[in-house]
Amino acid sequence: MASVWQNNKYLRSWEQKEFKKNSNGDFNYNLAYPQSDPLVNSIANSLKIPSSDIYVGCGISQLIEVLVSLPIWENIYIPEIEFSLYQRIANAYDKNIKLIKGVYLSDVIDNIILLKSNINDLLCISTPRWFDGEKITISQAKKIAKSFKGTIIFDEAYVDFSNDCSGLINLYKDYPNIILFRSFSKKFLAPGYRVGYMITKKKIDNLRETIIPPHSVSSYSANFFIDLLSNKKILNMFNCTRDYIKNNRDLLYYSLLNYSDFKVIKSESNFITLMFNNSNKCNKIYEKLNKYNGIQKFDNKCYFIKIWVSNEKFSNEIIRIIKGECQWFTCILCLIQCLIFLTKILHMLLDIWKN
Repeated sequence: MASVWQNNKYLRSWEQKEFKKNSNGDFNYNLAYPQSDPLVNSIANSLKIPSSDIYVGCGISQLIEVLVSLPIWENIYIPEIEFSLYQRIANAYDKNIKLIKGVYLSDVIDNIILLKSNINDLLCISTPRWFDGEKITISQAKKIAKSFKGTIIFDEAYVDFSNDCSGLINLYKDYPNIILFRSFSKKFLAPGYRVGYMITKKKIDNLRETIIPPHSVSSYSANFFIDLLSNKKILNMFNCTRDYIKNNRDLLYYSLLNYSDFKVIKSESNFITLMFNNSNKCNKIYEKLNKYNGIQKFDNKCYFIKIWVSNEKFSNEIIRIIKGECQWFTCILCLIQCLIFLTKILHMLLDIWKN
């Protein structure tokens, strides 16, 4: 769906005007007073929160590196199945990593609550989850925030595709140990502009001035999103686009709900995850799907396939292929069961004949 910028005539025309307006050779974006950054103020106005709680970075990836690499953390807690950049960066900076067991969200949360954490620990978890699109509820987030004594990163990169895109925005105000990550790459299907931001009341010395300077983001990207956030027509277009993606996501979910070969997870992101008990079934279905864009296979504590949602035609094609493959599996299983049954009958008849 990243091609929405090319496929929509209005968006394409608007983007071209923005290019002419901002591509003037002035690529300096190094304000003397970072908190007066116009992009920070635009985000603050759109979310109706103080600008002092917002920090802009060159995509969420920069924010992850900056936060995870800080020398203040004693332990860094990460779910076993999580966006791999957290663990890679923690390893790169020789951090003490503690993995939280659990495949399903409820199990992960139960294990977080049991942790013996301290004030210098950091917990990193995505919601909706990078793994399966499950979203942490307000109630669950409160339990985590109350039980975990250190700082918590709730990575909300996909929150705009959830049923409540406000996410945990109202919760961070009451819990100074909460940090929220958000991304314009997902929200506006524009990863190339490299703009992400974090929201928190936690104070880390010199973070804004020295670690995440405003010039991390290009002047072109900053001006682009400042104008976009003030354009109600474009904002409404993206609301409709995300609704369209969510409808096709739900089409996939409900069409694949009752198959014994895998478990389909109820997602609040722009993808659907299929979980398998063994690699054979996972590989068989992946072989049929991997010619399409937006299909990923993982083998990380479990076997799963992520299907990134695009349009209705794509969803129906995926459903058709999976149904055909699963019907083949079902036929084979039925045949095996019939052979087993016939063998038992044959043995029984032989025993009767011998007697």
